[in-house]
Amino acid sequence: MHPQPLTEDLANHFKKVNDFRSHIYQLQHAWDSLALMAQLSGTGSEMEETRSAFNTISNDVLRHLSQETLHKTAAQLSSKAFEIINLLVRNLFERTADIGFFATDNDVRDYLEKQAADSVEDADQEKIEFRFQEYQKKYTVYDNIVLFDEEGQLLHQLDETQTTLCHYHPIVALARQSTEPYIERFYETDVGGKLQKSLVYAHAVRSKDGQRVLGVLCLCFKFVNELDTIFHHLISEHDWTVGVLLDEEHHVIASSDPYQIPLGIALCVDPETDWFITRFNGREYLCVTKQSEGYQGYLGPGWLGQAMIPIEHAFNQTIHDTVNNIDADTLRKVMRSPLIFSESLLNIPKQAANIQSKLNQSVWNGNIRQSNDVNTQQKNFSKSLLSEISHTGHKTQKIIENMVSELYQTVVSVMLENSSFYAQLAVEIMDRNLYERANDVRWWALTHLFRELLAKPSLQAEDKGKMSEVLRYINSLYTVYDNLIIFDRKGEVMAISNQQYAHLLGTHLADEWVGRTRSCASTQDYVVSAFEPTPLYNDKHTYMYAAPIRHLDGNSIVGGIAIVFDSTPQFQAMLRDVIPRDKTDTPVHGSFTLFVNEQLNVISSTHQDFAVGELFELMPAINKLKEGDQLFDIAIYQNTYYAVGGRAAYGYREFKSEQDSYRNKVVALIFTPLGKVDEINQRIHAEAQVIHNKFNPNLFAQSGQDCQEYATFYVGDSWLGIEARFVREAIDEDQLRTLPESAPFIAGMHTYQGEVIPVIDLARMLGHPHYFTDYRQIIVIEDKAASLKFGLFVSALGEIPYLAPSQIQPMTTFFRGASHNPGIAIANIAQNSMLTLITAQSLWDKVLSVRSQSTEQVYA
Repeated sequence: MHPQPLTEDLANHFKKVNDFRSHIYQLQHAWDSLALMAQLSGTGSEMEETRSAFNTISNDVLRHLSQETLHKTAAQLSSKAFEIINLLVRNLFERTADIGFFATDNDVRDYLEKQAADSVEDADQEKIEFRFQEYQKKYTVYDNIVLFDEEGQLLHQLDETQTTLCHYHPIVALARQSTEPYIERFYETDVGGKLQKSLVYAHAVRSKDGQRVLGVLCLCFKFVNELDTIFHHLISEHDWTVGVLLDEEHHVIASSDPYQIPLGIALCVDPETDWFITRFNGREYLCVTKQSEGYQGYLGPGWLGQAMIPIEHAFNQTIHDTVNNIDADTLRKVMRSPLIFSESLLNIPKQAANIQSKLNQSVWNGNIRQSNDVNTQQKNFSKSLLSEISHTGHKTQKIIENMVSELYQTVVSVMLENSSFYAQLAVEIMDRNLYERANDVRWWALTHLFRELLAKPSLQAEDKGKMSEVLRYINSLYTVYDNLIIFDRKGEVMAISNQQYAHLLGTHLADEWVGRTRSCASTQDYVVSAFEPTPLYNDKHTYMYAAPIRHLDGNSIVGGIAIVFDSTPQFQAMLRDVIPRDKTDTPVHGSFTLFVNEQLNVISSTHQDFAVGELFELMPAINKLKEGDQLFDIAIYQNTYYAVGGRAAYGYREFKSEQDSYRNKVVALIFTPLGKVDEINQRIHAEAQVIHNKFNPNLFAQSGQDCQEYATFYVGDSWLGIEARFVREAIDEDQLRTLPESAPFIAGMHTYQGEVIPVIDLARMLGHPHYFTDYRQIIVIEDKAASLKFGLFVSALGEIPYLAPSQIQPMTTFFRGASHNPGIAIANIAQNSMLTLITAQSLWDKVLSVRSQSTEQVYA
């Protein structure tokens, strides 16, 4: 597949993205106004670098969000196009087997033999009519069965109102001459006065010795009905997507909405691209085309599945329906996973925080410079302006964080939806497959030979051999079965298809499903065993399908037929077909799939830890799902987060429907890995240690009488402050140089305005837990009266509030002895946050004290 470039015209339809872009533009206008006022007022705050950095990162996030928004819709369309063509092809594969087997039916042969001899009586006509009716009752995918003689004369058809096939139809000549296992042709047909499409399968009926062509049998597939069924489950009532099926010439032969995309028109297709845009009837559509992957070598008629949605509705879907029920803490963790997000995407919030930290420094320094301004009115205006600059930065950062969160959730929702799609595909494949099994067992129960021989008072070895021969022939064509078994009314095994089970001959079947088989009231009834281990399948788990074999008079049951579904490889094949795939169509590494029944027993699994028959305890809530319900969740298994999509089976046609007495709820679960738990936790823990922005401009207070300004900052989680008049500015650490053999609390020396000053690592001096930051700053402190000038490492800048003397309590009031902690005080501010106030002298005295203690320890 080749990705298409994202065009501006397409991006204009991304409503959520454009809403974010609109907010960014509004803030950019605010930045313009603030920059002008700052320049006129002389606040000294330089914003151009900050504006440019925010703009760059915003555009980067918008670009990623646009791409993921497009990918989300394209992925949904791809899933639908994929299901349209592949479900149909799987169904048609079964039809190719049906026609080959039905063409060998002895009742059909006998009828044609009599027809050639001109000896057909009314009873023969009724018999073939009954035979066709019974077949159509079981295999309800056919709406007509048609029989021709060897010359192409139409002899009999089940639905006389259809005009698809007529005398000497060309398909007869094709089938007579063909050596292929089937002939497949697509026709228009008049049904009830309306022109419809019909897919016909034909095969020559030959004499038992295979030397003569007796006639041609045709099965007419319910094409329109089948596509309506696929569309119904695929496209919800409020979904604007249109599903279409296209023939080899790209004409529409089926449409989920013929009012938008009518039948017969030619459409643009492009199966080589991830998506493309096409126009039809004055409207633009986003489209995805899919070719059939084929099934067991059968590629289908060469048709294409396509899903398309009007551009104006393509990107209106919300992600919240998918992620709303996910545990918020789990979702937050998954959104930090390096498995599904690149390092550049994961670092965007950190980059935005660093930009804001840089802005905080500029605003903080501006406030420091304004602190010594004698013009109170100018000072108040400048401080208000600086506060607004910082506030605008916070709003910009918040929007970026919201965009990133939307981006992360979009990516996660795509993975959840993909898992759910594959789960739906899994139950569709399963139920369609098992539908055929229910049909097969009922049809084979009507085999004339079985009914005739089992009606005898006793069976000879020759009779049993004849039945086994027929079973072996059937089993050779239908390889989904491990064994076929004929038993009499008492449950004694009379014949088998698989000689590996020869030891069963003559034994009595005592399983409960055997008893239920004897209670079937009509030829439409069948029974299915529980999914359990059975000696009939080498003590492995499987389903047994059984139906009664009736006397030729139809009045009594003379035995039964049981088919042993080869569940181990068959379910495995189904689950392997629905393993999630990435953009390159490669199976996602680490993903796995399961079928689980209502009792939470594993039916099949592609993960070795979940053995068949074992209790599935990882997600017990799935047994509460009703038929057709879907599930989105994130689960933890073996130190890994998984996106889990689930779907409860809902049957196919009459199979497991309200008209069917058989019920068996199975849930398909698709697990797609999202990341390792410990790796994500380690990342979150490391990020939590990084201190970014604790600067809250809303805490600025108006000056009052006797109030003093304090410059505050953070060392780890400790909030400290010093009179603003002792602070020169906050600077970056880029020129810091470490000193050999210096005290551990001396971070190094830094050049400042032509002189070298020591820089104190206060966190180490105070024994504070080690902290990390991507953007550490140095506060330059100067006390001219004491001839002190040094730098102080801080992890974040705080506010510069005014504090009244009444708000400050010296530490000496809490301890005995006036000399304890001189120069240290506390203040309550900002919702009872504790601010520790220090002086430059007390801080330097602490440095000297710690240095003296270190020296004494060295020489001790």
